[in-house]
Amino acid sequence: MSVKTVINETYTLLNSIGVVSSKTEFYKDWLNRSESYLRVAKFNNKQPSTHTLAVCSSKLKYYADLLKKKDDTQSKCVANEFSTLSEKFDDLIYTHSKSEWIEKMKIEKEKDTQIGILH
Repeated sequence: MSVKTVINETYTLLNSIGVVSSKTEFYKDWLNRSESYLRVAKFNNKQPSTHTLAVCSSKLKYYADLLKKKDDTQSKCVANEFSTLSEKFDDLIYTHSKSEWIEKMKIEKEKDTQIGILH
């Protein structure tokens, strides 16, 4: 699943239950970013940072935990949706982090190989 898809799913849910009324509000309050941050990332063909994803995941988990403690069915349903979205963000974080350290390992290995050729 893509970052864009998960972010859009999260915005759609939060907007539909009245937690946010605009994407600007969502970016600010749930991603801890400005709307321009995501525009610039998109323009430069970059994904939002792992930190940005982690902030949203953490906030979703926090509110899921609070909602699970309520007695009404609707709160519990929203809590489950928040938990599911948080898991999707966590999967994205894992994938991003893994690709980052693997790429760094490849670069280091190539450097070591090139240095070995020089000796």
